[in-house]
Amino acid sequence: MTECLPVADVSLAEIEAAGDGSSEGSVGGVCVGQPVRGAHVCIAPLDFDADLPVPALPTGTTGEVLVRTPWLSDGYDRRWGTQHDARPVDLDGVCWHRTGDVGHLDHAGRLWIEGRSIHVVHTDRGPVTPVPVEVAVERLAGIDRCAAVGVGPHGCQQLVVVLEMSGGTDGLADDTITRAVRDAVQAAIDHPVAAVMVVAALPVDIRHNTKIDRAQVADWASAVLAGGRAKRPW
Repeated sequence: MTECLPVADVSLAEIEAAGDGSSEGSVGGVCVGQPVRGAHVCIAPLDFDADLPVPALPTGTTGEVLVRTPWLSDGYDRRWGTQHDARPVDLDGVCWHRTGDVGHLDHAGRLWIEGRSIHVVHTDRGPVTPVPVEVAVERLAGIDRCAAVGVGPHGCQQLVVVLEMSGGTDGLADDTITRAVRDAVQAAIDHPVAAVMVVAALPVDIRHNTKIDRAQVADWASAVLAGGRAKRPW
């Protein structure tokens, strides 16, 4: 991130050895390795109140990733609100930087990223982070990439998986694909998938072809599942 780089370091061999994190008994995600020397990582509760001291969550628990380093930027010039929200203090009064990422630390001290805080699906069973779902689904044959999004009101959102499949027709996936995706997600995070959908191409950040605009995907999926047209706005 612009405010603080680097934070963690990992080699390809370490990523391959870490796998999907299932051996750790966690929901997994993407392993980005150990914090570099001088960097500290703290996992805070999701949707914490920046007005109050922030507690650290136990190892293996998913939350928002906070970082602290000597090379962290001083702050945001003449942006009091941004500074207040982005630089919370912990129970000891130490200031941290709020990355906006969600993830967890494993028992080896490695950081796992599970997505962005704004993309967390808030279900009636609790929060579901998108990356572990997407990692599990993208192992299936014929799926180029996918987006896990929430449809419905905060607190009772339904998990929907939207697949990018070359030559696919935008709309609901067929029964065979739907069953395979639901089985993969159930095995990975033990959570039901309300609907599986297909698009020929997912919307991405113009600067990063890998950064899917999950908010736009969620809006499209919500409209289609409510009876709207399947035509994509991107």
